[in-house]
Amino acid sequence: MSNDLWRWADPDGQQRRVRLDELRAALAEGHIAPNTPVWRAGWQNWQPAHEVPELSSASVGGANGVVLNIPPPPLAMVAVQQEYEAASGSIAPGPPAATETEQEPPPPPAYVPMQSKAPSLHPSSGQLKTQMGGSAHVPAAPGSAPVAAGSSPTAAGSAPRLGPSLPTQLGIAPPPGIVAAAPRPRSAPPPPPPAAGSIEELSASMLIESPSTRDLNGGGDGFPPPTDPIVHDGGPALSGASPDLAEDAVAGLPRRPGLSLILDDIAEIRQGRPPKNKLLIGVLGVVALSVLITFVAGIVSIASGPSSSDAKKAASSASASAVAKNAPPPTTTAAETAAKTAPVPIPPPPPPAESGSTLGDCTSAGDAKTIAPRAVIASAIEAHALGGNVAFGFAASARDAWAISLDPSSLVATATVRTKPTGGDARRVTPMLAGSKLIAMPDVDRKGDRLGSRRVVAASPLVDVGVAEGGIVWAPHGKDSYARLFTPDGDGPIEALRAIALTDRKGIAVTFRRGNAIHVGAARGESVLEAEGELSRIGGLGQVGSPAIAASGDSVIAAWADRTGAGADWTIRWTKIKIGSATEEATPFALPEGGLGEHAMSPSLAALGGGRFLLAWTEGPVSNHQVRAITIGADGSPSGAPIAISAPGDNAGQPAAVVGPDGRGAIAFLSARGKALEVHAAPITCPPR
Repeated sequence: MSNDLWRWADPDGQQRRVRLDELRAALAEGHIAPNTPVWRAGWQNWQPAHEVPELSSASVGGANGVVLNIPPPPLAMVAVQQEYEAASGSIAPGPPAATETEQEPPPPPAYVPMQSKAPSLHPSSGQLKTQMGGSAHVPAAPGSAPVAAGSSPTAAGSAPRLGPSLPTQLGIAPPPGIVAAAPRPRSAPPPPPPAAGSIEELSASMLIESPSTRDLNGGGDGFPPPTDPIVHDGGPALSGASPDLAEDAVAGLPRRPGLSLILDDIAEIRQGRPPKNKLLIGVLGVVALSVLITFVAGIVSIASGPSSSDAKKAASSASASAVAKNAPPPTTTAAETAAKTAPVPIPPPPPPAESGSTLGDCTSAGDAKTIAPRAVIASAIEAHALGGNVAFGFAASARDAWAISLDPSSLVATATVRTKPTGGDARRVTPMLAGSKLIAMPDVDRKGDRLGSRRVVAASPLVDVGVAEGGIVWAPHGKDSYARLFTPDGDGPIEALRAIALTDRKGIAVTFRRGNAIHVGAARGESVLEAEGELSRIGGLGQVGSPAIAASGDSVIAAWADRTGAGADWTIRWTKIKIGSATEEATPFALPEGGLGEHAMSPSLAALGGGRFLLAWTEGPVSNHQVRAITIGADGSPSGAPIAISAPGDNAGQPAAVVGPDGRGAIAFLSARGKALEVHAAPITCPPR
């Protein structure tokens, strides 16, 4: 039946569930490869699509570029991805979808996708795009519905020409019957304008394009060119990192070895055809000629005997050797030998150091600038102070993670790194330093990982925190062995997990949401972490957003958005605890005057030392939003004047604040541009008190 549910797997092992008609349409249009493994209930093993009777005609047609008479479902592939690819840890899941009862399939086999020819009738680009709306930080409100995606219209009378464009095995025009049977694109109304809906927690009402599959080469699409090669899963090997992080440290070079290219060209020459890589063959010829000349010169030199200068050098060397023989041999200690033979690991970044003096009230240091032309809202923005600069991590698409280091005064990029996550989508992208090099460390929810929602913490050494056995656990970075830290009260899944390194001691602080409550706690230690004090649980008002966290001295502060229900305004509440203590109280944050007012959401925190913090947030009605910030004193009261971060009229949200030890910092945020989101940053300064 056309509504039977099937599964197909991509080369990374990610599974999608589709109806039979959707799967046939995807194969026929070349969206998935003909040899893609498929599975349905009752099967023992996966099978290639082109070997399955129900799919063979569609897969063969897709491989040959022939358009079959199968109506393509609009947004079929996007709908499947939204159903089976969970959003980031900051996204609360919606109500579970009804599924049929079936056994779980075995792991899909690894395969290399066969190349499919493009269909003669290409689907409109609008059919592969979607608009995302609603909250990305909070559970969906009852009765809410996703924003429907439109498709690009086809003007009347502008249908593509049929006939000669349909390929046949004989290379001649197809008969009129096939031409008449070929489907023609339907006329569709134009997509709705990007209306500003409820921004809710993550400014998610800003309409964005679905994750792009375009290759973002250095400098393409307005991105600054990467200063390091493209790497996978975080770049160069870190001390204590898992081996899979270093397996592709020289990625960005051709995946095919150069020797294979040379052999292919030699084979082409032998068959009388010109080589494909003429430049490579030319360079190889020059190198071979140089080696031949050097070899001939060496033979001539040996045949002619040593010159007088060579004889003098040989005599001098002989006398030096004689002296060396009479001298006592040098002594080498075991430590020196070990130091010479041991590999030199790249040290992990040090934890954020507490400033020697407390920083004062923060003020604006200039207008906001665009630092990246595209980002996805699910991965948010991570901010860190690194080596005198400020660095931001984000994802340009689900499988394209970036880190950019900026001079905090001019916001000029000092380094850029692009990373290709493997095993899943980038949930968070943390910028770090490996030695003196900037790296991007993406958090990925890998299938089969013993730690759910695994998140890296920039401590020294690096550690991971995650969820296992209903509690918060920690593990050495990239390792499977873990130890329990906290067992939180309450029911429901643990969501929006965040963790940071402490500033004045070895350890970490964590916060997360479970049900209608925020939890905050701290752990101490370096190579082994142990919980310090009890876990704080602060009840929510009704709907609770994702928490932000920062540490300054012996204080930890967490802030989050909260509201009583779907019709109420979002407000920000925060709690401040001393490390080792617990609390159940929260303080509401009163919006300062001068802004758009109404909703307040998406808080971000940066430590200023001495128990002081910088708080950035998003505010505004459902039609427009702005980013503002203010300093919070050691007693929790606002200090100084509020700062307008985003420009007037700019629909902005989801800020990420960072301040360096010298008081220079920046606040990055997302700015809506049609269906896309740009990354902007504004400089700030917080002079020492």
